[in-house]
Order: sequence, then structure tokens, then C-alpha cells
Amino acid sequence: MPPAKLLRCLVSLSMPGLAAAAPGDKPPSYNVADFGATGSEIRADTAAIQRAIDACAAHGGGRVVVPAGAMLTIGTIELKSHVDLHLERGALLQGSPRHNDFTRFALPPVWFDPGPVQKLGVVVFADNAEDIAITGPGRIDGNGMAYVSEVGPFIYKCVDLRPFTVVFKDCRHILLRDFSLTNSAFWTLRLLGCDDASIDSVRIDGDLRMPNNDGIDIDRSSNVRIHGCHISTGDDCISLKAVPLSEGITRACENVVISGCTLKSRSSGIVLGCDVSGAIRDVVVSDCIIKDSHRGVAVRLSLEGSIERALFSNLIIETKIFDSMWWGCGEPIQIEAVPWNEHSRLGVIRDIRFSNLICRSENGAVVYASEAGHIENISFDRVSIHIDRPSAFAGGRQDLRPTAAAPLPEMGTSGFLLRRAAGVSFRDCTVTWGPNPPAYFQHALDAEGCPGLADAGLAGDAAQPGTQAKSVR
Repeated sequence: MPPAKLLRCLVSLSMPGLAAAAPGDKPPSYNVADFGATGSEIRADTAAIQRAIDACAAHGGGRVVVPAGAMLTIGTIELKSHVDLHLERGALLQGSPRHNDFTRFALPPVWFDPGPVQKLGVVVFADNAEDIAITGPGRIDGNGMAYVSEVGPFIYKCVDLRPFTVVFKDCRHILLRDFSLTNSAFWTLRLLGCDDASIDSVRIDGDLRMPNNDGIDIDRSSNVRIHGCHISTGDDCISLKAVPLSEGITRACENVVISGCTLKSRSSGIVLGCDVSGAIRDVVVSDCIIKDSHRGVAVRLSLEGSIERALFSNLIIETKIFDSMWWGCGEPIQIEAVPWNEHSRLGVIRDIRFSNLICRSENGAVVYASEAGHIENISFDRVSIHIDRPSAFAGGRQDLRPTAAAPLPEMGTSGFLLRRAAGVSFRDCTVTWGPNPPAYFQHALDAEGCPGLADAGLAGDAAQPGTQAKSVR
């Protein structure tokens, strides 16, 4: 036997699951079954998968395979540098129904409730790793129903501690492709402080009644491409963030491209903000379809950060009103700068462009600042909005949450409602109305306190006879 082949055989015998690679061979593959994963016990299967990952990383990297038909319930597993976690078709990794099984890594939630911060566990995580991947076509399931305390008709109530499904923190050169993520108990896929990530053809199926089960959260991360994903979630499908509770990471959320996705949400299809204490900038969103959602696309600021230079183009958006427990009131587009609470300071939203959008909705587009100086340079080019009332829920309100002051004020529904925004312009935009409009359907344009408004490029009638098409004050 040639010496090189003999060496590979000896290494393979000494390390179960290892097929050693010679120059020019494929990277070595490690099957989790060879490391003891049987599907019989949570801690044992978690340890077996971790042994396979650790062995793969220790030998320079390769592929860790969860085989077809494997159904493994696990606590936390940690992905290491140069490792591809590959889920074969029919493979399932399911998160434990017990939060205390997620003990190896935890992150704080990202809101600002008083009291001590309790950290949340993670099913699959990576910390300060590079050249890592999860590939498909298998599935990771968050076991979300195990964390539901009360089933409601439109939204669940949940226990306090619910695990994230997948979190990568401070990682570089990431590939996520082809696999499915289902039934998340909390945020489904979060990139925190990462750089250079490709998320391609990932399917996310979340329960439409599960709160906080965001699909993809890009948090203080850069150079991220999201393409060809199908996402259905109760909370936001794709959310860009720069949250305060970010484990000491201070980088901007920037250079993000989202394209070719189909989205459905009881909250927003795509949102930039609102918990922004840093910067979100240089974002391109194109060629996506958002349907059956509470809100289409949103740019929202409630803290001292900034959101600037974002392009939204070639979108089809259909929205309707669902239960008021979910944020949103059927807006196809919302831009909002309102402080989170009386102690919050606001930054600025600027240079946001919308072009070639077709919208059918139960509310109009809203550009709203609580005071002047926080929203500027917003353009609408070839944006058409058709407003009707397909749901049985009451309209005539605007949703300014998370603010504590008048979060759902009564305000008429107009095609474009503008408040205290500077430099808003229209080109080749239209507003139309469905038959039998309710009394709160009002103007094509309702603007107040908007210096530099250029509205000649907006056409449309008022919803009610005898009402001005444009009310500009």
C-alpha cells in the first residue's frame, strides 16, 4: 500500500467519522452518527454533535453531516471555524423544550424592560469564528410551542425565557444556504457583529402567532447578502438593527443587500430599526414580494442612532390590518422617528429612496417625526398605492410604537401622510381608492410641517367627495 494511502487509513481508524483528505480530495466528512448521536437523549446527542464539530475543527475543517432521517433534539451546539454543518434532506435538529439545556452560551434580550437582564440561550451558535457554514436541505426547528404559556386567537403568550435558534457573534466569512428554519421560540437567525455573510435560499417558517420570532436579524453586521429566501413569521421577516445590548460590539450595520425574497409577516416584511443606538447605512432592497403582512417596509428610529442611504426598488407589497397586539396598521411604507420613552434622544433618518413599488394596502404610506429635524431627504419615484378595506379590524389609526406616548393615535388614512419631514419628493406616483371607502379614508396627500416638499409628481383624488385631494399645511 502506498504510504499516503496507509496514513489516511490509520487516521480514519483512529478518529471515528473521519475520512482524511489528501491533496486534491474533497474536505473530510464527519457523520454525527459515528460520534454517538442516536436521537435517544438530549444531552447525549448534543455532546455527540459537538464531538463531531470539535474533531472537524481540530483537523483543519471540513463537513459535519447530520444524515438523512436523523431526528435529534439538542441543547446548545457551537460551530467552529472552517466547519460546514451540513443537514441532509430529511435531517432534523430540534431545540430542547427546556431552556436550562441551553447553558453553553446566552445573550440578553434587546429591549429595555426594568429589572435585571436575563440572558437567553441559543440552539446553534458561533462566537469569533471564521469560514463557517450551515448548508441544507435539512431543517433546524426551534421547538417554539414548548415555550407558549397561553394560546390566543391572534398572538400567543410565552414564558420569559425562550431560546434564540441560530446566533453568530463576531464571525467572518459565513455561508448559510438551502436549509430550513422552523418554529422558532424567539429570534430565528441573528448575525451580531459579523462581517461577510451570504444567506441564500434559506426557508424560514415561523408560527404566525408567535411573538418575537423574527426571521433574520442583521445586527451591527456588515457586507451581508440575503437572496432568494422565503420567510413567514409572526414578527418581522427581515430586520436590520444596531441594538444597545450588543455584547460590547459597536460596529455599524452597513453594506446589506436583500433581493429576490418572498415575505409574509404579522408585523413588518422588511424593517430598518427601531432599536438603533449605532448606525444603519448603505442598504439595498430589491425584487421582493411582501404579502399578507401587517406592514410592508419600514424605516424606524426610536433612539440616538442614525439610518441613512437606503434604496427600496421593484417591490410588490400587499398589507392588511391584523390584531392590534402586532405592531403596524396596514401601512405599505412607514418611516418613523419617535422616541422610545421620555428619556430617549433621537438621531436622524436621511436619504431614503423608494422606486417602482406597487402597493395594495389598508393604510397609506406614513412618514412621521415627533419633532422636526429627524427625517430628511425622502423620495418616492413610481410608487402606486391602492387603498381598500379587506379586513374587519377598525382602521383610522397610526401605529407609533414603541413610544409610550399615544402609541395608536386616531389619524385619518391618506395615501401619503407626512409629518415634520424635510425634503420629501414625488415623481410619477399615484393614489387610488377601493369602492365604498369608510369615512376615515381621506386625502391622496396629507402633509404638515414638511419644508421642501415637492408634491407635483403625486396624482390622486381624495377618498371622499368634496374633500381636497391634497391637504398641505
